[in-house]
Amino acid sequence: MSYAIINQNKYYDSVTLMIVTSEITKIPGVLEASICMGTQLNKGLLVDRGLSNSDTENATPNDLIIAFETSDSTVKDVVLKAVDALLLKKKQSGGTGGSSEHVPVSQKTGLNHQPDSNLAVISVPGRYAYIEAQKALLSGLNVMMFSDNVSIQEEKMLKTYASKKGLLMMGPDCGTSIINNKGLCFANDIRKGNIGVVGATGTGIQEVTVLIDRFGGGITHAIGVGGRDLSEEIGGIMMIDALEALKNDKETECIILISKPPSKSVANKIISSAEHCGKTVIICFMGYMESLADRNNLLFASTFEQAALKSLEATGIKLNLVTKDLSFTDEMAKKLSAEQKNVKGLFCGGTLCSESKYVFNNCLGDSSKGHLFLDLGDDQFTTGRPHPMIDPTLRNEKIVQVAKDDDTAVILLDFVLGYGAHEDPAGVAIKAIKEAKAISSSIVIIASVCGTEKDFQGLQKQKDILISAGVIVADSNAEAARIAAEVIRRRKA
Repeated sequence: MSYAIINQNKYYDSVTLMIVTSEITKIPGVLEASICMGTQLNKGLLVDRGLSNSDTENATPNDLIIAFETSDSTVKDVVLKAVDALLLKKKQSGGTGGSSEHVPVSQKTGLNHQPDSNLAVISVPGRYAYIEAQKALLSGLNVMMFSDNVSIQEEKMLKTYASKKGLLMMGPDCGTSIINNKGLCFANDIRKGNIGVVGATGTGIQEVTVLIDRFGGGITHAIGVGGRDLSEEIGGIMMIDALEALKNDKETECIILISKPPSKSVANKIISSAEHCGKTVIICFMGYMESLADRNNLLFASTFEQAALKSLEATGIKLNLVTKDLSFTDEMAKKLSAEQKNVKGLFCGGTLCSESKYVFNNCLGDSSKGHLFLDLGDDQFTTGRPHPMIDPTLRNEKIVQVAKDDDTAVILLDFVLGYGAHEDPAGVAIKAIKEAKAISSSIVIIASVCGTEKDFQGLQKQKDILISAGVIVADSNAEAARIAAEVIRRRKA
């Protein structure tokens, strides 16, 4: 039995609705569910999943759709009550959305209610995001845009205008920032310190900041700029402006810039700006820095781990780190069969996936096509379903799936904690991990956990859950990749 209920003129942001959808699918008797706004994209996805009807087809982008399929008609009321309770809980805890006399329904009423505000977080369908960002910038607000599906031409116009007005335009598709010690969207609970971060990658910012926190440091601000900022079309407008903002921030002593491989001309422009910054700047543009040596105030890093460690040393934190002995992998390598020769990386964080592949290939010099590094947060996997950082169901299914492949030697995983992420990502993966080990007892499972003790999931608690299931837990994403490479290297020896 399928149901679709429309709540007119009740807007909720996509992150909230992904979390609610994830919780509803756990209710016994619910076969499938989608709690979403009535955008054309969402309505099309409902059709594909057999959850649409005439009511959903007539829904507007401002209408909330509660669509689900059950095997038991008595479940309907349970689902509706659960949706109401989850949305109310989210609203009371500071979430966005819902209609209430205490919740502003527009930027104008929001500013009237809170005139000292200087930042707008925008999470609306892409076709509306550009207009809302324009309104915010015209009102003198800095903008963090979680929304995607904004054209690159619109992004260029927004960032050009913001730059002229001395405002930050973070995004579109900006998933992580920490401003004045407050995490926005996906972020971790990081202590206050003297290191500033600017990143064109959400999980890259998370990995760098949690490592800084773990080794005793802290940050002033972590400014996300969106994944396209360092493209040729955008030209690094916002990374340069954010660098300038941190340069002028008295509490920031050292700055880290991070990105996936940028346009060469843009990278050179940003490096030139950093060189004249007057503060120590660590640059980690993955896959771009190999030929560059440290000079003057510039330090170059090839991984997020290295960037974090260099920033700590630059701010006076002495680290007596010992290179990890990986000889323990020898016994694991010997247990692998002749067919087990490949690593299967299943990642929730896209940039963590990229870093892992980069580190693995550098360690092994191995271009074998058999190794797999899969970003399960990519659009091809998330269309019509929650991101795996919110709902790890797809990743858990993939763990069992790759364990059945005769060539799988190592399964490599990331677990991302913090605001917006699943409440217990390690806990819900244990069933799949145990099933994978039952399929092949010789498979090596390696994981990293991106988080801090202050994150509500608890870093050590998550690590202990994984260790109890026989998972090798590394101290960083890069270290996890090195361990995986060592297993393969020793297998060949």
